[in-house]
Amino acid sequence: MAASSRAQASVQPWLYGVLLPWHRLLLSLYFRRIIIYGFEHLPINGPVILAPKHFSRWDPVVLAVLSVEPLWFMTNANQFSGVQGWVIRRLGAFPVDLARPQVSSLRYAVELLRSRQKLMLFPEGGIVRDQPLRSLKTGLAHLVQQAETRTGESIPVVPIAIHYEPTATFRAKVTIQILPPLFLADYEQSDKKATLIALTQGLEGALRSGMQQLTTATPPQD
Repeated sequence: MAASSRAQASVQPWLYGVLLPWHRLLLSLYFRRIIIYGFEHLPINGPVILAPKHFSRWDPVVLAVLSVEPLWFMTNANQFSGVQGWVIRRLGAFPVDLARPQVSSLRYAVELLRSRQKLMLFPEGGIVRDQPLRSLKTGLAHLVQQAETRTGESIPVVPIAIHYEPTATFRAKVTIQILPPLFLADYEQSDKKATLIALTQGLEGALRSGMQQLTTATPPQD
């Protein structure tokens, strides 16, 4: 891959396989219940970007239940020190400096999508607890556009709402709602910048709607 080695992750299948049952056990012991709606919206094959609401450090741990295959996570660079950094890098996390994003991180993400991997990134750019959703920037849309140019195929963007009741603490109930995928072609405008803004607004609207359903109403049944 063309990206700098500093940006790279290295999923170790043996480590992922060993930790998978322990991961599921940990979640069942820590949380009271995890409910998932909308599995039919999750693409099974091919590259995909999963775009969840970011409420807690627990989010990537919980959202890993969506796949028995490795998920690749774009993660804040300050999380890669010590033993934690060694482990999460080998479970598919790769760093991005949120204050000063490096081109190498974007390139690496594009290469992952070119190799048909499932990439998860949090479009809010960090944990946001004090509001349902932070206004989104066009970084994710720019990544989609770059990836589609390199791969020659459409990259679905799957919005994911997540809610902890009462909050992300021991014995909380977790509800995840997978929303219908968005496609860049459906937001095509007269110029590139307008297209990126349109997709970003579409993603923001979908996440806001999903979060509102989880926090104020009963989510749709499968």
